[in-house]
Amino acid sequence: MNRIEIKKVLNILTYLIGFEMFIFSFKNISYPYFLISSFIFLISIYRDFIKYFRLNRVLLNIVAIIFIILIFLRVTLQDIITPALESLIVLLSIKFLEDKEKRDYLQIFLISILIFTGATIFSFEISFLVFFLIFILLINFSIIFLTYYSEDKNLKLKTNEVIKIVKKAILIPIIALPFSAILFFGLPRSPNPLFSFFGSTLTAKTGFSETVKLGTVSEIQEDDSVIFRVSTEKLNDSELYFRGITLNYYENNEWSYVRGFENTKNIEITGKLVEQTIYLEPYGGNYLFSLDKPIAIYSFLRYETEGLNFKTREIISNKVKYEAKSIISDVIYEKGIDKNFYTQLPKNLSNKFYELAKSFNGNEELEVIKNVQNYFLSGEFKYNLKNLPVSENPIEDFLFKTKEGNCEYFATSMALILRALQIPSRVVAGYKGGIYNEIGKYYIIKQSDAHLWVEAYIDNIGWIRLDPTPSSQRDFALLKSRKISKFRIFLDTINYYYNTFVINYDLEKQIALLNKIRDIRFDFKLKFNLITLFKNLNLFLIVASMLLVIFLLKGFKFERIQFEDKIIKLFYKKLKKLHIKKEKYEGLHEVMEKIKDERIKSKIKEFIINFEEYYYKDEKFDKLIYLKLKRLLNEI
Repeated sequence: MNRIEIKKVLNILTYLIGFEMFIFSFKNISYPYFLISSFIFLISIYRDFIKYFRLNRVLLNIVAIIFIILIFLRVTLQDIITPALESLIVLLSIKFLEDKEKRDYLQIFLISILIFTGATIFSFEISFLVFFLIFILLINFSIIFLTYYSEDKNLKLKTNEVIKIVKKAILIPIIALPFSAILFFGLPRSPNPLFSFFGSTLTAKTGFSETVKLGTVSEIQEDDSVIFRVSTEKLNDSELYFRGITLNYYENNEWSYVRGFENTKNIEITGKLVEQTIYLEPYGGNYLFSLDKPIAIYSFLRYETEGLNFKTREIISNKVKYEAKSIISDVIYEKGIDKNFYTQLPKNLSNKFYELAKSFNGNEELEVIKNVQNYFLSGEFKYNLKNLPVSENPIEDFLFKTKEGNCEYFATSMALILRALQIPSRVVAGYKGGIYNEIGKYYIIKQSDAHLWVEAYIDNIGWIRLDPTPSSQRDFALLKSRKISKFRIFLDTINYYYNTFVINYDLEKQIALLNKIRDIRFDFKLKFNLITLFKNLNLFLIVASMLLVIFLLKGFKFERIQFEDKIIKLFYKKLKKLHIKKEKYEGLHEVMEKIKDERIKSKIKEFIINFEEYYYKDEKFDKLIYLKLKRLLNEI
């Protein structure tokens, strides 16, 4: 049988570790350093497996130092982790170029562990678990084979010996995992979610800011990525407006928010109270979204609020979780608004625009407002995300030329027409719609759900929500992005629970888990349906871990007590019953010679001959052999 050099086995495992580090961290480091490191890594593979050539170790160390200095010149207080990862990746690739002895392998393992730890800060997806398990196995195998290598560098192993070592080595992490799970759930936790502690920045997506320029929202609406998930009850589609920013000032084709005009006291909202838990992705802005109309937000984040705007003090560059309470209502009752401010108009509007505004008649303000809204919903205008008017006066181009645009054109046009009619108005930026995950009981909100709508003010009623964007056209345009396969929903569900129960496992959940364990004695009527299983996932994992430990321990016990050991114990027991003492130094035949009774001696001889016949075949006893020998013992 062919034999494999222990160094070759060790090299393959070490390169697999390096390869995994490159895959795991490539999203979090800059392309130049990734490409340079990958190129060096490929050269080292060529050197170690195809054609060997020696490189000066001192020279390599000098190159590594130069790279590290260059990388650390880019370190800022806002981002320390990324340059550190880049320097470690470069260091790892250069390390592979060197001749490798025991110390070098250990250094590669150590650098890999540091890279994995650093990249973990950026990774909140369930794919991390896959990388983690592979990494643990590879490191475990590598250290075991390194132990063989350190004993004999020229050692060669048969293929089946390598497989046997790998099989045995797998048991080590398997046994460790249940204990790790118990430690994970049992160790004291911070009251704050883990993923919000880090000062590093995840890749922020395009998102809202305090200004919305005409033509820019379409960029967000073409983004199919998830912006946040909302755990709450299932609602009517007409209630799915998620408020972000109230924009109250329009100038130079741009909406912005001017502070001081939002009423923070004399607001009154009545309707259905809905509680939500929101998991917001990093998006490069600092507004918190929740169902319209939000009345309270609970979070460890430092935020400020004016009216119904909730804004964090720092840019949201990591995943965050917060609780929100909203009242589902189309109206905000408010007294004493500044009507002059909310009827402000830009100076470049034409007479044609004012003539159009004057054409909307009605007996009262509410009727006028509805007439304006119906003008946009009549079918004359079309919803479109492409070829939007972006001239010096895009609103007039939209109204009188193209009559095609997305929600920002519809909402802006309506708000400006109302202002021209001296009806206070403003627009609200947020999201509309979402996909409800029936398994996880949460909404998936995508960037493509970004939306602007209008709020108009009427005395003694308050701010009324109005949406002039044709819903059917918008929904048709978004149909493609809304299509999501059951498999993607399933993956999203797994990822959601991974974030909820693992990444976001905090002190509150820990206390809840302890209470559940305490209450088990009093509540044996646990419902083991799928939803309950997910809800009790923490408890399930602990119980499963304990059962796995018991199973493994029993497995080891069974493995130790083989049939040959069991039968020989029975033999000694039989000797003891016959008052035949076996000394430690005596073999089976020597014991047999001590027996005076010829009949017993003959039977014991028959047993010993049969036992040795199987035993010296170097094969494990099976149950049939065991029963045959046991029968011979019983005949004694």
